[in-house]
Amino acid sequence: MKTISVLLIALISLCSYKTFAQQKTGTICFIRANGYVGSMVNDKVYIDDSLVCKLKNKQYSIHTVPAGAHTVAVNPGGLSTQKRSTPLTITVEAGKTTYIDIAWADKVSCQELTANSATLKMQKLKQNNKCLSDK
Repeated sequence: MKTISVLLIALISLCSYKTFAQQKTGTICFIRANGYVGSMVNDKVYIDDSLVCKLKNKQYSIHTVPAGAHTVAVNPGGLSTQKRSTPLTITVEAGKTTYIDIAWADKVSCQELTANSATLKMQKLKQNNKCLSDK
C-alpha cells in the first residue's frame, strides 16, 4: 500500500511539473523607429508565420509567447511588391523579453537588439496596444 501511495504522489508531481513547464512564457518586443523610409505605411510583423501586429513608424509592440524557438519576420506595408523579410530565428527565454528591431537598409529586415539598446530606442516611441485594429 505504501508503494502505491508513493507512485501516486510521484505521478501527480510529474503531471503538475509538466503542466507548469508548458506555461512558461516570455515576450517578444518589435521596435519600429526608422526615419523617413516607409514612414507613412504600416509594417506587418509575424511570429511563426502568424500576423501579430501592424506597426506604424515610431511604435513598438509587445507579444507574449511560449518560451522556446520562434521565427520572426516583417513585411513592408503599402502598395509595395516587396515580400516578407528573411525569417529570423530567435530563442525566447521564460520570463524575459527578446527585442526585435525592424530595420531598413536596401530592404526591410529583423535584427535582435540588446535590452540596453532597445530601452534607449523605446524612450522616444509609443506602444501599440491595438496591433491588428484599423483604428
